[in-house]
Amino acid sequence: MSEHVTEWLSAYHDGALEERRLRQVKLHLLECEACRAALDTLQKLSALLQESPAPATLTRPDRFVAQVGLRLPRRQEQPPGKRALGLAWRLMPVGLLGAWVFSQTLFLVAKWLMWVWRTPVGGEYFAAILPVALPASFWAGVSQLADASLLDVGRLFLQPGVGWETFLQSAALILIGICYCSWLASWWAYRRHLQGRELKIEN
Repeated sequence: MSEHVTEWLSAYHDGALEERRLRQVKLHLLECEACRAALDTLQKLSALLQESPAPATLTRPDRFVAQVGLRLPRRQEQPPGKRALGLAWRLMPVGLLGAWVFSQTLFLVAKWLMWVWRTPVGGEYFAAILPVALPASFWAGVSQLADASLLDVGRLFLQPGVGWETFLQSAALILIGICYCSWLASWWAYRRHLQGRELKIEN
């Protein structure tokens, strides 16, 4: 046999080899000096372990696990209010997206209602379903106000040619954008804080 039998030496030393494999290992040991040296080292190590005194008391597995658990750093439980605040902070992008969809839907519905309102049939329908009958001059004024710009109404914020729908849509979009940028900045700062704490723990 030209191949070494190192993988079988432990079983050979313990007497756990079957008869055919045992004969092969014995014949190989007669021819291979390296395997005989490995077997000699194994026998010396076994003798050394047998001579070493066993520990007086052994820790039970459950007690050992409990001791390890006590040495681990404790994780502080967050109060329910703080957990709810953290969940709301994580869901803020979803809420902002929902607010944008709601605002756009609201503007589309309002625009459609204004268009229906300005039609003769729609004006009569709205006048009929309202609980209080209003004079025709009121409906004419509302119709004119729907076509007017905020500059004509307030003359405070808008330049000529910008209608109230455009202003409200732009204001809602800017407000949602500011909220999202604020959330993004806080998320970036939180990530930097976690990275710094991990570096301190590693060092």
